[in-house]
Amino acid sequence: MAEAPGAAMPAALAPLRHSGFAMLWSAWLLGCICMWMTDVAAAWLMTTLTSSKTLVALVQTASALPAFLLALPAGALADFVDKRRALLLSQFWMMLTAVTLASAAFFQALTPGTLLALVFCGGMGFAMRWPVAAALVPRAVPPADLAQAMALNAVAMNASRVAGPLMAGVLLAAWGGAGVFTLAAALWVTSSIVLACWRPQHAQPMPRRRTPLLRAMRSGLRYAYRNKALRAAMVRVWLLFTALAGLMGLLAPLAKLLGSTDATLYSTLFACLGLGAVFAAFALHGLRARTPLQVMVTRGPFVLAGAVLVAAVSPSAWSTAPALFVAGGTWLLVGNTLTVRAQLVLADRLRARGMAIFLMAVMAGSAMGAAVFGALADLAGVRASLLALAISTGAVHWLLRARLPIAAR
Repeated sequence: MAEAPGAAMPAALAPLRHSGFAMLWSAWLLGCICMWMTDVAAAWLMTTLTSSKTLVALVQTASALPAFLLALPAGALADFVDKRRALLLSQFWMMLTAVTLASAAFFQALTPGTLLALVFCGGMGFAMRWPVAAALVPRAVPPADLAQAMALNAVAMNASRVAGPLMAGVLLAAWGGAGVFTLAAALWVTSSIVLACWRPQHAQPMPRRRTPLLRAMRSGLRYAYRNKALRAAMVRVWLLFTALAGLMGLLAPLAKLLGSTDATLYSTLFACLGLGAVFAAFALHGLRARTPLQVMVTRGPFVLAGAVLVAAVSPSAWSTAPALFVAGGTWLLVGNTLTVRAQLVLADRLRARGMAIFLMAVMAGSAMGAAVFGALADLAGVRASLLALAISTGAVHWLLRARLPIAAR
């Protein structure tokens, strides 16, 4: 890989010395900003269309469910097609979805049903995009930089979790949902142009013969089941994202409970999650050197449960925001550790399928967590639902603390 002569970068930014990864990362960052802008705007618009907390939380489910349903076939196809072209196709699909959302919002044609359907369509694009993008990272950096490259992808995801919601909050106040979705479409075009200019440093190895899709999917599932380290990482990441999605799905009604009358407080609280994750990503390099992987993934969820507990009982936004900052940071530390572990145990010929199956675990947790705790909020209230989320997260991880090892002690 080409590096800038004499470049001196902090260890956390070292993968950006490779020009191919820098371009891939930039496109990933722009796409993530679009995604969070759209999700935040859709969730807030849902609060103006209905008083049902279940429907508001289902925005998160509609965004996550397609990836659970489609990630494996998308990953299986990605192992046998040009990954760059597959990524460009997913970008084009997301751009069309944003244009449709903008048009429907502009003409005031959105209903709870159509909004959920369009968010679901956006999730279909993400289902294609994530496993392909994850499979391209090892082709853009040397193995020594892979872990930090994955951390930088997480930085992009969470920097966008700060920038996207804040931009969405400003645009919602100024121009409404149509303005948010129009800007998202423009950013999808920009990131697609970056990807169109990107070329991998090495030619993509293509299989000598194509494996039928269903057989490729079965081989991926069989590999994931037999690989103990991957199986443990998937169970743990499913539980992690169940908790995170439950929290995220209740942020909009929580903001209203704290006295918000527009999207400003909601977008700020959402951004606190991302800000905590960005901070943790830059501390990850040092933490990884001092902390065993198993310790990080077993103790981190207890910190997350504590942060959710604080958010459940907090009387004001001033005390809720720091709890969300801690929750976001903990999520990054645990989630990145599990993602890197999954990457490292995968054979190259099964990488896209393996990461797609890993994504299925992520999205199964996201879809379930938002739906279950959103429905509970309708029955028992937002604070009671958050309290149940905190207790259940702590209890489940207490039971699993000595099980499902992801690394040698």
